[in-house]
Formats: sequence, structure tokens, C-alpha cells
Amino acid sequence: MKSILQREKRCYFCGSTAVEKHHIYFGGLRPTSERMGFTVWLCPFHHRDAKHGVHGCRALDLKLKEACQEVYEQTHTRAEWMKLIGRNYRG
Repeated sequence: MKSILQREKRCYFCGSTAVEKHHIYFGGLRPTSERMGFTVWLCPFHHRDAKHGVHGCRALDLKLKEACQEVYEQTHTRAEWMKLIGRNYRG
């Protein structure tokens, strides 16, 4: 499934076209991310940089998780979200 957050294959944060696919929810939730479109395109810097990438910066990781939940809940309920992900990332 295509990303629910993006239409273009560009870095979600900076717009670069040199990108890698990032699964917003990983580990045991990676298949859910793939199936539901909970993915974004990120440049190597925003993906893997130790301090500024989503795998090194918890704030950036949480920003993506919150944005994903917000978009999902535009067409689904919070209960559906909780059944899928099991955690609320929105206030």
C-alpha cells in the first residue's frame, strides 16, 4: 500500500529525491506499517543520522507517529487505531 502521509517519492522532511522507505511502526508492527501505508520516504540523513534521523532522534520519530495517527483517524476511529497499534500518540 502507498503511504497515507505522502504522494510523492521525496523526503518527508526536506524534499530530497534520494530516499529510503521508512516504516513508521517497526519491530512486530512492521507488517502492519507495510499493509496500512504507515510509511514515509526519507533521505539517508533524516532516516539514519545518529542525532537527526528518525532512528536516532526520538522527537522526530514521535512526530511521524503522531502525524500518521492523525491522518488515519480522519477516516477511522481511535478504537480502530488502538486495535492496530496499541498506543495513542496524540494528546
